[in-house]
This record gives sequence, C-alpha cells and structure tokens, in this order.
Amino acid sequence: MELIRLVMDKFLLVEEKIFKLLDGSYTYPEFEQELKEVLSDLGKDVCQDVLNELDEKIYKDKDKRKDWKVVQKGCKRTIVTPFGDVNYERRYYKNKSTGKRAYLLDNAIGIEKHERIDTALRADIVDISTNLSYQKTKDELTRYTGKASLSRQTVMNTIRKTKQIASNEKVNAKKTVNTLYIEADEDHIHLQNGKSCEVKLVYVHEGKKETLKGRYALKNPMYFSGIYEKEEIEDLWEKVWEYIKDTYEEDKIERIYIFGDGAKWIKFGVDYLPNTVYVLDLFHLQKYITSALKDDKKSKKKLLKAIFKKDIQTVNDILNEKLKTQIESKDQIEKCITYVNSNLDGILSYSIYKDEIIGCSAESHVSHVLSERLSRGPISQSKAGAHKMGKLRAAKASGISVKDAILKERYKSLEPISLLPDVISYEKQKLKKATSMIRAGGTSLPILNYKKSFTSDAIKSLLESCSI
Repeated sequence: MELIRLVMDKFLLVEEKIFKLLDGSYTYPEFEQELKEVLSDLGKDVCQDVLNELDEKIYKDKDKRKDWKVVQKGCKRTIVTPFGDVNYERRYYKNKSTGKRAYLLDNAIGIEKHERIDTALRADIVDISTNLSYQKTKDELTRYTGKASLSRQTVMNTIRKTKQIASNEKVNAKKTVNTLYIEADEDHIHLQNGKSCEVKLVYVHEGKKETLKGRYALKNPMYFSGIYEKEEIEDLWEKVWEYIKDTYEEDKIERIYIFGDGAKWIKFGVDYLPNTVYVLDLFHLQKYITSALKDDKKSKKKLLKAIFKKDIQTVNDILNEKLKTQIESKDQIEKCITYVNSNLDGILSYSIYKDEIIGCSAESHVSHVLSERLSRGPISQSKAGAHKMGKLRAAKASGISVKDAILKERYKSLEPISLLPDVISYEKQKLKKATSMIRAGGTSLPILNYKKSFTSDAIKSLLESCSI
C-alpha cells in the first residue's frame, strides 16, 4: 500500500505551489487551478491504491471467500469517479459449489457488471440532470471533476438505469386529517420519434398555509409523476393510495377532493379512491368559455352565474343561442357545451362544498415541476427518459434528496470492508516515521523556514497536533 508515499508526495507538491504563489510565480486564480488538479490526482491515486489493497485483502481472507477460487488475476477495470478515471486491477473468482463467476472486489464496493460510473458520481449525475439537460449535466460535471470521461450518452444511460426513488418512508405514527386534496394535470411533451406524449402529475396535500412573505404554499405535498397510459393509469393511482394509507389514518378521512380538467385518467382516480369528490379545475372551464364566447363579457358573466347557481337549463340556452348567431365559432361552442355537461358534477361541487374547496394550482405546478425540464424550449424526449425524469422531478418537488436516496439505496446492500490488521499496523508505522522526520527536520519543508506567515503557521500547527 502506497498511501503514505502518495500523501507525502502530494503534500510536498502543494507546499511547492504555495511557495511559488507567495514568491510571485503564480496569480491566485492560477494557484487555485493548480491546487485543484493536485488534490484531484491525489483522490484518484488514493482510490486506486485502496481498491488494489482491498482486492488483496479479499484474496488473503480465505474464511470470508470460502468456496471461491481464483481463475484469473490482474483483470483491469476503469471506473469514473468524482476525481476522474480510476484504473485498478482485481481477481476473477469461481464458486466451487455453484460454478458462479464473479469479481468479488466489484461486488464488495457496489460496482455492478458493465457499470462505468461509481455510486458517488452516479448520484451527482442524476441529481444535476433533474435541472439540466444531459449535455449541460455532462458539461457541468466535467467542469468540476476535470478529468472524468463523461459523455451525453453516459448521462442518459445513468438516468435510465436509476432505480425508483422511494416517494416516502413509512411513518411510525400516522397523521389524522379530515380532508385531503389531490390535484392532477399533465404536461404534453415531444418525443424523438416525432409523436407527442403526456407526462402525468398528481400531488396530494393537506390544504394551504400562508408563508412569511404573505403568499400561500401547499401543506405537506407529495408528488407523483411519469408516463402512465391505458391500464397503467391504475398503477399511478395505486401509488397515490399506498402513500395515503401509509401516511394518514384512512378511516378518519371524511373526504378527498380531486381537482382536474375532466380527463378520463383523472376521473379514474375519483372512482379508484374512497370518499372522493370531483372538482373541476376552473382554469380549464374558463378556457372553454373564452374560446366559445370570445369577447362577449356580458354573456360570460351570465353563463358563469348560471353555472354556479346550478341552472344548467340557462347554461345550455345561452350556449345554444350563441350557436345560432356565431357560426364562425360553432366548433368551439359545441365543445364548450359538451365540456360543461360532461363535467357537471365537478362544477356543482363548488356550490355543495364551497366551505372546504380551495383553489386549484395544477397548471402552475405542471409548469414548475415538469415543463421546466421536459417541454420548455425546442427539446424532445425518449419515452423511457421522460418517464424516469418525471419521477425524479416529482421526488425532488416532494422534498426528497435524490442524491441521498441513491447513495442510501446502494450503501444499504454493502458491508463495511476493513484491511487486514498487519497491513494497517504497517501503514501506521510508516506514517509515524514520516511524521517524525518532518518534525525533526523542518528544513525538508522549505515553507516552514520561510518568513512567518499564515500558511507556515497553519502547517506547523497541523504537524504539532499530529499524534499517531
């Protein structure tokens, strides 16, 4: 194991660069860039050395690798890490009992077959790509990792291979509420094959609360998203119901208000969930009325008044009269008549449950949660990529750390690996010897003999505090 030599070499190199900075050979920005490269190289070398040593440890620990025999050694592999590309060698094993073959080191550190990206960088890729395009994610990470060999395709593949982010963890004590609110809408996206598709968005909350800035925010929202079509719609609403059951005392929920634009997939949720009341999103009702009546404000006002008085006869009379006089708007008026009559239950809910119903903000939430990443601008998506991205954006909107969730999911299946005691003892002796040499011979570090400065004082304090 060469960790001590690596650290000492890099330490001396950093010391040399500090000296050059103070001597006027570098500007400060140049020094920062040089320092970043040195530390990245150190991280890469340390990872490589540790991996090679862990492979040796697995080989020597015959009790833990019982029934596994080496069939090939020195098998090279490269993984991309936050420090850059790390090259290491490991042994290939075969199980005497089952005949199964595996790289035990790769299994131990959580690197799957054909995987090129390590877990830490994978988490960064997924987290950043929820806000930026694949190309911009690649550019952003390359800027900070420096030497990591990433591509747009690598970013895309990483997103697609990411497992489902858990929408919530089961709580010990369920909450008791009388009323829940669900709002639903969809984002229309362009696919790479020239067709279009809908990414659904559903979110559950407990109502609204006023913020310190005088605005209103949803109380404890949880978002669900993805491309769900035909029979898959039931899967979406099943996820919503599972969340409600896991979070709330379901028998105490008196009503669940579901706001939507009248789409069949939303009304499916009304039938699927218990104790539901369907509420039509007024934003969409206004769109249909405006499209039918144009600038006729008097008729609009009369129509809306009739709608909320539950006077459906007057509603149809107004629209049918317009149908006779506004021939050029015939299609829009007929659509409005159909829309109003097919969503009467959702419209009448405003009169029946006016004390409990709050406004619907589904349109703005679709814009913020989905459109901002999926459909705004001249971009097209693959179906698989848009489905996964919708889920990731929903998780993030729910306050879930995508990065932490990915790391936790990968780490929970791994066991800590410790080096053999004799290896650790040997390395500690080397470190103790190296530290003693530095303490005894300050002249080996020129900066310690340089004029008194913050940097030299900091290094001296560091050395004095060392205790091995």
